[in-house]
Formats: sequence, C-alpha cells, structure tokens
Amino acid sequence: MRILAGNYKSRKINTINSPNTRPMMSKVRESIFNSLQFKIPDSDILDLYAGSGSLGIEALSRGARFTTFVEKSRDCINILEKNLKGLDNNYKITNLSVDAFLATSINKYEIVFYDPPFNFETKIIDNEISLIGNSISDSGYLIIHRHSSSESIQLPKFYKISKEKNYGQSNILILNKI
Repeated sequence: MRILAGNYKSRKINTINSPNTRPMMSKVRESIFNSLQFKIPDSDILDLYAGSGSLGIEALSRGARFTTFVEKSRDCINILEKNLKGLDNNYKITNLSVDAFLATSINKYEIVFYDPPFNFETKIIDNEISLIGNSISDSGYLIIHRHSSSESIQLPKFYKISKEKNYGQSNILILNKI
C-alpha cells in the first residue's frame, strides 16, 4: 500500500499481517480524500482504530495541520511508528482504547476517521459514534468505514449524511456535524 497524493506521495505504508486487520483499498481511500480534498489542508485530524495509519498519514501528506492516531494494539502501534518515521513531527500516537480516549479527550477535530473492526457489535458502534460528536468541531466531518453487510447504525440528530457509497465489501459514510 502507498500514499496516494501530497508531500509523501508513493511512500510505502506497511500493514499488519493479521486476520484481525484489513487494509483499506486504494480506490476507497482515494474516493474519501477526493470528497474531502478542500477540507484537509490545515485541519486537525483524529484517526480512530488507526491500524497502520493509512488514513491519518494520507491526511498529513495532503496538508493536515496535525493528526492524532488512536490505537490500542501494540503490534499496530509498532507498524504505525515505522510508517511515521521520517515524516514531519505533526502527529501524536495515543495507546488507548477508542472509548477511553473519547471519554477523556477535550480537543476538537475538523475530520475524524472511524474505522472499527468489522465484527464489532452495532450497539458499540452506535455508542462510539455518539461520543465522537463531542470531539468534532462544528461543521466537522466523521468518516465511517464499515462492512457493506453490517447492520444499520443509528445516527444522532447532530449528523447529516454528506455521502454514502459501497466499494465491494466496504461501506463508506461521510457525515457532516450540524
């Protein structure tokens, strides 16, 4: 996998070799970033369930001001640190579960990437999506990656669907906080 555009274009992104992780296809990442292209520069980004960091790193490459990566798995953090090596120091890696991070975070982000494991229960997803609202700035965006056959999620009233599209097994939902 490689960074698609920006300052670090074509730089390799290492991934975890585990059945519990799944790298996002390049065409899915490209579609997400095409939708957000004018919102990324100078934005603060939150990458939840960061994994290898492909979404947050792509945002940094395209001019994001700062990215916070939240990941609980030590194996993923090791790969993430390797992927971030040599990049400008405008990021932070937080080794916490997403719910613990959201319960204590006071920062606001313009864009939040939310890519939980496909096998998560929908009630956990619904709860975390609601909590994420406290971390998104007014008019900010939440990008959700789910399996296309996943149960429907319950969106709080402070989100408006900006775009929804399926790419094979991936369902991408771009929400705007209103």
